[in-house]
Amino acid sequence: MNEGWSGVAGVLGSTPAPGWYADPWGQAPQRFWDGASWTPHIAAVGASSRPRLAEGAPIYGRSIWFMAVVPVVSAATLWLFRFNTSAMTDYLQSAQDAARSGDTTYVAAPNPFTMLAPGYVVAMLVSLLVYAALVVLAYRDSRWLSRAGVVRPFHWAWAFLNGLVYVIGRSVIVRKVAAPRGLAPMWTAIAVYVLVQVSAAMWVVAYVASMTQQLAAGVG
Repeated sequence: MNEGWSGVAGVLGSTPAPGWYADPWGQAPQRFWDGASWTPHIAAVGASSRPRLAEGAPIYGRSIWFMAVVPVVSAATLWLFRFNTSAMTDYLQSAQDAARSGDTTYVAAPNPFTMLAPGYVVAMLVSLLVYAALVVLAYRDSRWLSRAGVVRPFHWAWAFLNGLVYVIGRSVIVRKVAAPRGLAPMWTAIAVYVLVQVSAAMWVVAYVASMTQQLAAGVG
């Protein structure tokens, strides 16, 4: 659908970026240019609105599905996180022995950072990588939606706040232009989010119980 391009090129002086421009065939106020050719997407009331996409138009790229499921990685690495309780148990034992013997010598508390096992570093690094990946994926998905003909897709910068926020906002907008489709990534992301929260709660319960047992056994 490259015919009729001369009007747009004449106005802009060069091949423009993907976007909505005057329909060269006059079939609608505006037609979408994907950067290489005209598409079937037209805006009946101007580019300020979000026209409905053509039936069967693609609305799910790879990036949005990665965004929906990648938090599972953070949930898995959380189970690598462990505390090294030996320093704390030694401190408690020394304080207990001093109290029994009447020794008033100050017993220094251990540096809390010595209690962090290598798994903590791994978990934190993975968490940062997942955060960065969500922002990049949101950017790629937003660009993909623009090329697919979605007017003003949900801004990718919302992913800086939270990846789930972007997925939900994106899904709401896509639903408006492709109903009844558009919400599948949102429901997938919400299910993954619930799974992550349940996993985290189980980890906290299991780990508090483990630490309590270790400290009790170390102090005697």
